[in-house]
Amino acid sequence: MLSGSRWRVISKKAISNPGSILPYLSRVISDFTIYLKKRQVKVCNIEGAVFYKYKGELYPERLNQGNACAFILEKAEEYCCGRGVDIGASKWPLPGATPILDSQHQNAYKLDDFADGSLDYIFSSHCLEHLTRWKDALRLWITKLKPGGILFLYLPHKSMKLWRPGAPWVEHDHKWIPQAKIINNFLEKNSMKIVEYNPGKDNYWSFYIVAKKVKGAV
Repeated sequence: MLSGSRWRVISKKAISNPGSILPYLSRVISDFTIYLKKRQVKVCNIEGAVFYKYKGELYPERLNQGNACAFILEKAEEYCCGRGVDIGASKWPLPGATPILDSQHQNAYKLDDFADGSLDYIFSSHCLEHLTRWKDALRLWITKLKPGGILFLYLPHKSMKLWRPGAPWVEHDHKWIPQAKIINNFLEKNSMKIVEYNPGKDNYWSFYIVAKKVKGAV
C-alpha cells in the first residue's frame, strides 16, 4: 500500500497540475512493483556460505558481486592477443584491453576511435544482454576487427533467473536472454566463423562464444 505521505503528494499534484498525476502514479506503481519483486529474493546461509533464493532456485553470493571477467579470464587470454578492446568493461576490464564504457563518446554502438579492420580482438563480458539493438552492435564490432580477428563473448546463462529481463537484480537493464544458437547463427551469417563455444553454465552461471572474422571479409 502507498503511505499517507505519498497520497498527500499525489493529491497536491492532482490539484496543482492535473496533467502530471498519471506520470507520477506510473512511477509510484513501478517503484512498488520493483519493491515487491525484490522481496521475493531471500538471503540464505548454508553451511557458512551465502546464497540467494529466488523462485525455488539457490544462487551463490558471487553472482551479485560483479567482475564476471575473472571467471573467464584464463580462456579469454588464450584468444585475446594484440590490440583489442573490452566493450562494456565496467570496473573490471580484460587485462591489456582498452575499456569501452557506456559514454557519449564511445559505447557499444559507437567506436569511432578505432578504424575499420584495425583490431585484433574484441572482448565483451555481460554486455550484449543490455542492448536492444544487439545485432547492430555486433555488426559494428565485426567491422572493426581485422580479417582473422577474434570476437570473444561472455554472456549470462538462461538458467540464471535473477538475470532475466524484469527480474529483481536487473529489472529492465537486461533487454533479452542471449542464447548460443541464436548468436552463433547470426555471427556465421556476418563474416564470422565459430572457433569454440560452450553453451553450458559455468561457475558464474554464464557461457562463452569465440568467433574469428573470415579472411577476405570487409
